[in-house]
Amino acid sequence: MEESILERFKTPEAFETYWNENYREVVYEDVREAFEDFVTSAAGHIYLSDYEEKGCITKADFKANLSQEAQFTFQDALTEVFYEKNPDLYETAFAIYEEEQMKGETGAGVARVFHETFGRLYDAFLDRLFEEKLEK
Repeated sequence: MEESILERFKTPEAFETYWNENYREVVYEDVREAFEDFVTSAAGHIYLSDYEEKGCITKADFKANLSQEAQFTFQDALTEVFYEKNPDLYETAFAIYEEEQMKGETGAGVARVFHETFGRLYDAFLDRLFEEKLEK
């Protein structure tokens, strides 16, 4: 009988060890073109309409006011690059997530380092996008 993914990674620490041994770093330059191309193609209209109409777009709150399309586009670009660089890690983390969901568990669980890293990268990359392309 094949060992289940949760038997292989019983604790967050076990997955984190696997992560540390296999993770290939993702940097802003990996997503820059996709992020900036989207901003250019949208002619800068990447915010919720009522926020954009007010005309005071600041770094402090721009992420909270991105349109749904912008959020999905940026997340998809990061996911694509992350997967290209770390396909085994991505698939393993996703399999763990699915197993935890089937067991009724919620939260980041065993693969929390994946979720934390993805979230940290997403925030940092949006900050860079704002600083380099959107800040006026």
